[in-house]
Amino acid sequence: MFSTLLRLAALRRSAGGSHLASLRWAAGLVWRNEQTARRRRHLDRRAEVERAARQRL
Repeated sequence: MFSTLLRLAALRRSAGGSHLASLRWAAGLVWRNEQTARRRRHLDRRAEVERAARQRL
């Protein structure tokens, strides 16, 4: 995850952003991606439980 943050910051930096702004932007992207992945994992787990419950009926 840290290397992803650095690569994203470098990408933003090459587009003309300052060091701090680039890091802030990259951290926001990584954080939002993690939140989305966490939500998706929760929904997948819930779907598995519901599928298992239906199979037991």
